[in-house]
Amino acid sequence: MLNPSARAITIEEALNLATRNNPTLQANQTLILQNKAQEVAANVRPNPVLSWDAQFLPLFSPSLFTDSNYWGNDVQYDVGVGYLFERGKKRQHRLDAAKTATAVTEAQVSDAQRTVLANTAQLFIAALLAKSNLVFAESLFDSYKKIVDLSDERHKAGSMSSSDLLRIQLQSLQFENDVNDAQLSRAVAQASLRQFLGFDSVPPDYEVAGNPAYEPVTAHLEDLQTRALANRPDLQVARRGVTASQSQVGWPKRTGRSI
Repeated sequence: MLNPSARAITIEEALNLATRNNPTLQANQTLILQNKAQEVAANVRPNPVLSWDAQFLPLFSPSLFTDSNYWGNDVQYDVGVGYLFERGKKRQHRLDAAKTATAVTEAQVSDAQRTVLANTAQLFIAALLAKSNLVFAESLFDSYKKIVDLSDERHKAGSMSSSDLLRIQLQSLQFENDVNDAQLSRAVAQASLRQFLGFDSVPPDYEVAGNPAYEPVTAHLEDLQTRALANRPDLQVARRGVTASQSQVGWPKRTGRSI
């Protein structure tokens, strides 16, 4: 039976919950931050290096440690400052390669989000259809129970035989089994949807709200193809992957120097 006091969620709420609670999407979001950190590392300039050393230290002659003449005349000191100059715009090319890698990761995250939203919508529609089937099965069962009651009255009045009444009563078991099957299908569909949304995001006795009626969609094949080519994240992943490969392989060739 349906619970009228249970919390009802719409498909928009389900999509929001799946986007917010899906662990795969949460993990993929950290990949973007990691790539952003790689951009910072790729754009870092080298620091100057200050070096100092000394030769002929009297490590094995402790008596010379107090000899000021030895320290002033025999020990040699060297102090130097070094700085790495990167030629051929190496740093700029490293930064470009890191940015293209970030772009690929962002497209991959968008594709993962698209998959999660599509699966959530399918599970929500399955739960909504299971709910509608249960309502339909219960209405049929309630209608048939009226037929059974009417047949029982006719049997008591003598206008129906006991065998005919028994056949009608046995047929009601089929309607009752249909209700039980519909209840099981609804429970499975809602459990699958709740698992995808996060068990803590919705209560166990929640309901799905929506209209399962068919709504025709008017679209042309060319328009759908154009929208798919422009918006499909997996296609963007492939295109950005080519750009990233070219940026990582091509810039050492342009500079004529190794990384």
